Amino acid sequence: MTSSRGGKRRRRPILVPAAIAIAAAGLGVTALLGGLQEAPEKPPPEVAPGKIIDQGRFSTQFIKAIDTTEQDRYGTPKRSLQLVLKVKNVSNETAPVGGIPKPDAKPSMGFGEFASSLLRIAPEIKSEYGPSVYVLSYGVQSRQLHPGITTTVVVKYDLKPTDPAPSEITIDVGSFVYEEIGLRDKTRQWRLAGELDDEEFTPTVAARITLPVRQEQGQ
Repeated sequence: MTSSRGGKRRRRPILVPAAIAIAAAGLGVTALLGGLQEAPEKPPPEVAPGKIIDQGRFSTQFIKAIDTTEQDRYGTPKRSLQLVLKVKNVSNETAPVGGIPKPDAKPSMGFGEFASSLLRIAPEIKSEYGPSVYVLSYGVQSRQLHPGITTTVVVKYDLKPTDPAPSEITIDVGSFVYEEIGLRDKTRQWRLAGELDDEEFTPTVAARITLPVRQEQGQ
């Protein structure tokens, strides 16, 4: 039997694949919730003052931060802000103490220098010549950390008498890995742990520590 010419032709149903339907539904929910969002970056672990931090090449304790005034060899009072650490070189080779990275400098791989692992110190301490970093042993300063020995390391900022000092200091601390230098150069070397993307190096913050700044009379 044939249908009448005057009747309405029934539309054929259009089948939508299940995967497309699910994807469309997901996009609808995403749009409703405000679009795709990146997961927040996990903050580094907080470490209490005096607790030992495993940095790979070094085992380190952040002891104190002090606002102190000392007399130089001429008897002139000199004020400074000092971070006092206990550092043990657990590698088999003598390590240079190195220097603190400048706040506006491009991050580097450190290559085994201890102070390069102090990635960020906040708030930024304004000092005319920047901080000095040295090993202090029996009153004698040096620039080397010998294997297997725990020594005192001082990070020192020279301040003017009227310079304000912060109530606390927060330090982002990196760690070291012992790896080959490159694909062609198989020499292994200590360097900061981190990611290298398009020749841009981003060191990994292994720990974060906050030290209260207290006043202490110098020698």
